[in-house]
Amino acid sequence: MTHFCGRKDILDLIRKRVGDLKEGCRQNLAFIGSSYIGKSTILLKFLNDLDDNAVVPLYLDLEGRDIHYFVSRATRSILYQYARIKGLPLQESLPLLAQTVRPFIPCTAAAAVEASALVEKGRFAEAYQAALCLPDMLIRESGVTCVFILDEFHRLEDLGVPEPFKLLADSITTQKKCLFIITSSYEELAKKILSEKLMLLFGNFEIVNVQPFDLKASQYFIEQRMADVRMGLSLRNFLADFTGGRPLYLDILLHELLNLSAIYKQQEVYAPLVVQAVENLVFSRWGALSRHFELVVDRICSGRANRLVMDILFALANGTHKTKEIMDVLAAKQGPVTQKLGYLIEQDIVEKNGTYFYIKDKLFRYWVKYVFQRRIKAVDMEPGRQIKEFKDEVTRAVNDFQLTARKDLSTRVTELVRCFENEILSLHGHLYRLPVFTDVKPLKIRNRCGNYFDVLQAETEEGPWLLVLRKDPLAEGDINAIAEEARKLGIRPRRCVIVSLSALDEGAKLKALEERMWIWNEPELNSLMSLYDKPYIVS
Repeated sequence: MTHFCGRKDILDLIRKRVGDLKEGCRQNLAFIGSSYIGKSTILLKFLNDLDDNAVVPLYLDLEGRDIHYFVSRATRSILYQYARIKGLPLQESLPLLAQTVRPFIPCTAAAAVEASALVEKGRFAEAYQAALCLPDMLIRESGVTCVFILDEFHRLEDLGVPEPFKLLADSITTQKKCLFIITSSYEELAKKILSEKLMLLFGNFEIVNVQPFDLKASQYFIEQRMADVRMGLSLRNFLADFTGGRPLYLDILLHELLNLSAIYKQQEVYAPLVVQAVENLVFSRWGALSRHFELVVDRICSGRANRLVMDILFALANGTHKTKEIMDVLAAKQGPVTQKLGYLIEQDIVEKNGTYFYIKDKLFRYWVKYVFQRRIKAVDMEPGRQIKEFKDEVTRAVNDFQLTARKDLSTRVTELVRCFENEILSLHGHLYRLPVFTDVKPLKIRNRCGNYFDVLQAETEEGPWLLVLRKDPLAEGDINAIAEEARKLGIRPRRCVIVSLSALDEGAKLKALEERMWIWNEPELNSLMSLYDKPYIVS
């Protein structure tokens, strides 16, 4: 298993829901997040750590599977897991498993064999329904608790069974002593299925959005993975930012760095080695990440009708994010552009945030811009020149990141807000309209104790904004002081934003909301940095 780190809150939630189920209270879970974000790793970690003889887990990975796999895996797994917790001999084949557990759970064993026989007879719908009923039968017959995990559950549509989600909904409604956990890498599709086909009277799903690693988790992952090979903080932060915190990308890059360190007999990673690893993986046609991205492009851009999809990807990667702007750049009509943007959203490639479209995967966005686009549009196909240009670009990216990371918070935020162009964006559940700022200048305001706060006064057509910058925590008294000083400036601020790299305590948060101030902590700030293709702020 890939090195596991972070995600403690999600693991704790799963364990809590299993504990609640044993107490008679069920809350099913739906984990939604992009591909390779770590959903399956979380579930496998939970299963690996599960040490409770009263809980029988049933895990099915549905990616690229058919009805034969579904029934075979379900029937064998449920009998195998029961045999394991009872200390019975473990077998692989269904007939031997059924023979082993039959003295203890005869009805469940018989039902598993019957479900398998139904598949062989081509009675797929009956076999599917019989497999779904196995957990309930085991619970009734043995008194254990079941956890039924369907990884990439939307793939149930691929089984060739009529109305698979209706049958699943019926099972969830009736099997009240079985906890259902589902995952999906397609957010829009998953939410549509949940709202239209799994809107249940009993057993609705608690949706958990699985996000990439934050900087802290990325740092820990890198430290654990690199073991005795050293890497400076700045380069570790660069890798976290460059990969967008996606565990798979981090793992592949770190594996390559370990290999290169061994080849060159280096005990510390420096920038040239990082550049070489990125070239090997992201630029080379046979690099693991490059090959992965090419398969993604083949999937979404194949066929003449999807040439516009490719052009939209190029536009987004180059910093064009609004429908009208994309239409102008591509000289395309609104209908086809809107349709293809919707398609890319369905494919989990693009995300819409208010009026703003962007490629979700930061490293894929980089590959589209600096590898795929150049490969498609290049006239000079001389490989040596292309490699040099790419290495120069990665070196520049490393240097720019290190240079930017040394800038103070005031400079970073000033550069960020100068990018705003009247977007309406959602940040962690809150909507914000971000106007065009015509002028941004630094100020200082003083609280009652004589301490100064760094402030940016940003001018808009509707009046000035104040952005109060703070790395350390703010208390309720600080919010009061900021509000008082803001009133003394002569021109009432149109908006006051608390930009704090440390979370506010409850008193300060409530006071800020009372004063109608916006609060941007590190997650909100770095979400904006990612949207505008800027390096994360490292606190």
